[in-house]
Amino acid sequence: MSALAAFLVALAAAGSPETRAAGLVDVHRYGPGIRVELAYLTPHNLTGRRLPGYCREWALLLDPAARDLGRVQRRLRRSGLGLLVLDAYRPARASRALVRWARRSGRRDLVGTYIARRSRHNTGSAVDLTLVRAADGKRLRMGSRYDELSTRAHTLNATGRALHNRLVLEHAMERFGFTAYWREWWHFERPAAGAPYLDLSLGC
Repeated sequence: MSALAAFLVALAAAGSPETRAAGLVDVHRYGPGIRVELAYLTPHNLTGRRLPGYCREWALLLDPAARDLGRVQRRLRRSGLGLLVLDAYRPARASRALVRWARRSGRRDLVGTYIARRSRHNTGSAVDLTLVRAADGKRLRMGSRYDELSTRAHTLNATGRALHNRLVLEHAMERFGFTAYWREWWHFERPAAGAPYLDLSLGC
């Protein structure tokens, strides 16, 4: 087996026995070129700290969602673009931590609109992402930061190149079965009826 093949096998095997038993697979199984920078694995997110349950940079989704995300990646590559995943499957404990943060910081208004007590991320059927240049991974201009929980993040609340890039991302995702969330240009869901809410850690 070549070094590249071994690397791809290792990526496809990311996760724990528990996450694999729950049907979660690494996004690289079907989209080896997808880039990953999990925001909640570091302090560089809206809370200023790593969220509980995040210990490894595993971008996991339910198998059908991961398969379709790979199709999005291949479609974008035709235009010299690619995907950068910022969050995928999210342990339920992390969602609860986000709710506690909103209450502590006086942002209770975010709960139920931008922050969910029980998120589709907890089922592995939601993904947060942005566009990058395929050649060097440079992020495209999107008009707001990831997790900027304000009206600036509304998909159509942008102009010029930023609006164009948001719509390129939205159209590519919707083409392969994902549904956009209009309040957050980065958030997409792939319907998964009956998928359970999970609290399995990412390598902790």
